[in-house]
Amino acid sequence: MSLDATENGAVRAVFEDLGGYRAVARQQGAQVEGPLVGHLQRTNIQLAAIPMFASKGLAETTVNDLLTAANVSRRTFYKYFSNKMEVLESIYQMSVSLLLARFGEMQPVADSPQTWLRAMVALFFDYHLAVGPIIRLMQEEALRADSPLAAHRQRAHLEMVRLLIERLEAGQSQRNPLTYRALIWALEAASLELLGRQAKRAEIEQAKQVMGDLLIAALCPELAT
Repeated sequence: MSLDATENGAVRAVFEDLGGYRAVARQQGAQVEGPLVGHLQRTNIQLAAIPMFASKGLAETTVNDLLTAANVSRRTFYKYFSNKMEVLESIYQMSVSLLLARFGEMQPVADSPQTWLRAMVALFFDYHLAVGPIIRLMQEEALRADSPLAAHRQRAHLEMVRLLIERLEAGQSQRNPLTYRALIWALEAASLELLGRQAKRAEIEQAKQVMGDLLIAALCPELAT
C-alpha cells in the first residue's frame, strides 16, 4: 500500500519519536524477543494503521486490513491489541501526548505569554493539518461520550488547562477553569470545521490569527493589540 504525502505527514507527525519499519525489520530479522522488539512491533502496527483508518474509516477498517497493512500475523497483532479500537486508541493517546509535550517545551523559551499562546495555536493547526484525516476521525470519535477515546480527550484538556494556568496565573488571581476549557473547545471546533471541508492554507493561516487573538484577548487582555 503506497502512502500519499498527507499520510506520510501523518506518520512523521504522530510517530516521529518512535521506531519505524526499518527498525522493526532489523529486530525481527535478528529474531530477538524482548521489550524493545515488542515496542517496535506495536509501533509497526500503529504506523500501518494510520493510513488504513484514514482511507477506510473506523467502521470499514477490519483487523484483517491491519494485519495486511502491517504485514504481521494474527497472533502478533493480538499479542499487543485486543481489537482495532485499541489500535486507534493508542494512536490517539500518542498523538495527544506528543502535542502536549511540544506545548510544554515551548513554554519556557517563549519570551512572553502572548508569544507562547500564538505559537501554541499555530502548532495546534499545523499539527492537525499535517495529520489530516486521521486526526479528524479521532476527534470525531473522541467527542462520543461512549468512546474509549473520550476519557483521553478529557485528560488532555485538563493537561492543557494545567499548562495554561502554570504560565498565565503565576502570582495572579485564578480564572474559572471553564474559561480555559471553552477556549480549547473553540480550537477543536475550528479544527474540525477546517478539516471537514479541506480548507486551503490561507484559511488556516487566518484561523491561526483569529484564534490567537481570541486566546490573548481572553487570557491576557493587557497584551492584546
